[in-house]
Amino acid sequence: MDDNTETAVLAGGCAWIMQQLLRHPEGVVSTRTGFMGGYGENPTEENSMGHAEVVEVVFDPSRLTYRGLLEVFFQVHRPDLDENVVGSLYRSEVFCTSPEQRRVAEEMIRDVDASGHWLGRTVTKISEAGVFWEMGPEDQDYLLRFPHGCKPPFPTQDDRSGKSAFD
Repeated sequence: MDDNTETAVLAGGCAWIMQQLLRHPEGVVSTRTGFMGGYGENPTEENSMGHAEVVEVVFDPSRLTYRGLLEVFFQVHRPDLDENVVGSLYRSEVFCTSPEQRRVAEEMIRDVDASGHWLGRTVTKISEAGVFWEMGPEDQDYLLRFPHGCKPPFPTQDDRSGKSAFD
């Protein structure tokens, strides 16, 4: 991270899908898929050791605020489905890199709950960022390389046309 960027680490389901959805807001500089929030080293999807799949988002805060990024994050995944529904690997969690990010994330969750956008209350955890374990090259930019590589988690208008929602 340089002086002109900030880093966010977000878990909201399948990292391939989240990376594709979080790369598009104006001001995002780069994204990487990985793991965070568990107890072991070198996690994999098969042996996550309590880690969640995450996306590291480097962004330019002069073009995209952290709150603006969280607004996208809370619109593109189900923050009301807890681990007993989606599993620990795909849980909703915000890993904060600063006290200010924690403050904004807490405020955002209150606002999401007040909005009534999702059926249930937000179960998104807020944690301090730890070690980012990068996924292998085969998992980076997966849906750019294979646009039909997985089905979007929620039905869309595009499902009737046969076109991918990621195109």
